[in-house]
Parts: sequence; C-alpha cells; structure tokens
Amino acid sequence: MEFRAANGTDVGDYLVGEKIDIRGNGTPLRYMDKPSKDGSSKDYWSSSLGSADVHHSSGPANHFFYLLSEGSGAKTINGVSYNSPTYDGKAVSGIGRAKAEKIWYRALTVYMTSTTKYAGARTATLSAAADLYGSGSAEYQAVNAAWAAVNVK
Repeated sequence: MEFRAANGTDVGDYLVGEKIDIRGNGTPLRYMDKPSKDGSSKDYWSSSLGSADVHHSSGPANHFFYLLSEGSGAKTINGVSYNSPTYDGKAVSGIGRAKAEKIWYRALTVYMTSTTKYAGARTATLSAAADLYGSGSAEYQAVNAAWAAVNVK
C-alpha cells in the first residue's frame, strides 16, 4: 500500500508496521523479504506451519509476494536494504510490483476462498498468471519459481 500511496514521508517498503514501534526499538512488526527476522515468523512452508500463530504462519505468503515482485538476493529499495533467501538456494527474478499485484488480486478475487491453504494459493496464483499473461509466460514461470523458493510445490 505504501508504494501506491506515494507518501513522501513514508515511502514504500517491504516492512510491515514499522511506524508502530510496538517493541520500542524501532523495528517493524514483519519483514517481507525474510519474515524470520522478526524472531517468530516463518520464511518457508513446512508441515508444522499450521501450529504457528496466524500472523507468523503468513510469512511464506509475504515472502512469496516479495520474491515475485523484487526477486531474491541483496538489494536496496527506497533506502531499505533487503536480502531475500530462497528455500532451494535458486535465484528468483522478480516481475515487478505492478504485475505481482495484478496476479495476487486476480487470485484473491477469482480463485481463492476463506479456506484456501498454501497449495491452493499456489494453484490460484498460477491460474491468475495464466489468465493475465499466458501459461507459457515469464510471469507464470516467475510465480512458479517464487512458490518453489518458499517451499510450496
């Protein structure tokens, strides 16, 4: 949302709740590039994810979106340094926020329901990418790679 708002006093970043300062040390609530930096969130899907608090088990979805938008590896965006790892160690090339937003929005509004789990989200976003860009497109392949990078296959 911060990227869309284009607010000069709170520029777009992949930090969630950084202005709240709930811990009193200036750190954000969540990090989309490496969710585990908050000390509780998960970077990747695993069968034990269901036992984690919902706010922390959403880490792989946040990480997926970051990877789909920006790709893996070290970079600086609007003055914030990121270094997003992947589960399989393979590099992921991002497709940009605008395309990632379109894919995620279509998946949410056309394919997902309130009971959609990670495997279903992968299927939904692949279907959305196919609808928007074609099943042989670079965008479709990027969705597949970003999910693999957070261990959702």
